[in-house]
Amino acid sequence: MVSIWLIPAPADAQYLQGIINNLAATYQAPVFNTHCTLYSPTDLPALEIKKILEQSANNMESFYVKKATISHTENIWKTIFIELLKSPELEQLQQAVISQFPNGQPYEFLPHISLLYKEMSDKKKEDIIRNLQVKNSFKMDKIAAMRTGPNVDNWATVVEIPFHA
Repeated sequence: MVSIWLIPAPADAQYLQGIINNLAATYQAPVFNTHCTLYSPTDLPALEIKKILEQSANNMESFYVKKATISHTENIWKTIFIELLKSPELEQLQQAVISQFPNGQPYEFLPHISLLYKEMSDKKKEDIIRNLQVKNSFKMDKIAAMRTGPNVDNWATVVEIPFHA
């Protein structure tokens, strides 16, 4: 299974990865690379996916996403996450990606950056969120296809396409 991710620029990726690593160490949770999922899942061949990403990133420039709030759900993949405000750039990119998937299943796009994957009580999640300090915007500068699945340790990059500076 392959997921299409929007990836932060190096400085913001490092910043967010620090939060993820810290939470993972504190709560014995898996470490994963920081990302915002644009579409998932697909099982198209890597070459086709690469073409889709190149086409989608073609006229894109780096852009900023803004934090709406920090939230939590019962879904393990959204245990604790930064909810992002939808922006014209984000919507345009996501549409550019999904419009190219033949017979792609509908994907409910709720832009977010996950910070923790772990089953825990709502009270615990709320305590963690209350103590989290996270800046308000993040620069995004590339799109990637990632091999994903239930085991985070096995996730791997299929292809990564940078935007124009």
